[in-house]
Amino acid sequence: MNYLSTTKLADLIDKRHRCLLQLRDLGHKQGELIAAGEMGPLLRLIAAKNQLIAALQSIEQALAPYHDQDPEQRDWASSAARAHCADQVNTCQQLLEEVMELERRNEQSMIERRDQVATQLQAAQAAGAARGAYQAHQLSTPQGPHRTPNTPLAPLANQLANQQGHQLDLHSDG
Repeated sequence: MNYLSTTKLADLIDKRHRCLLQLRDLGHKQGELIAAGEMGPLLRLIAAKNQLIAALQSIEQALAPYHDQDPEQRDWASSAARAHCADQVNTCQQLLEEVMELERRNEQSMIERRDQVATQLQAAQAAGAARGAYQAHQLSTPQGPHRTPNTPLAPLANQLANQQGHQLDLHSDG
């Protein structure tokens, strides 16, 4: 290997490192947006992440020829350059693991958020259906359920009133 090849390798590793740092930072921001329920900004962030992922894939393709080489046979400008590149490779691996963990957590948070919204929608739908049934019942009863003599409450209320020496008139407006 010649000096330019290891320079290109070091440059690609540096680009990979910067890309993974950005993905990690966006992953943290994504978690915040999910927790806050900020869907508009979240969608824009995901679009930016997709561009970074495409860039990372392109970098990985450019790195592919180096995977088949023996690292000991590469001609580095200095041992410091080689050590720096090796350190960045290790850091990139750690960043990749962190990015993947953030993705798993963010996915779980989105699932939980989706389930919360679904529960809220079901509760709202049930409340709407109950209200509609109550209104339909009110409209079908000519004078309303509280004014009819056949309601189970009218005899009970009169019985209680008689026990206390009072007579209740549940049939008048009065």
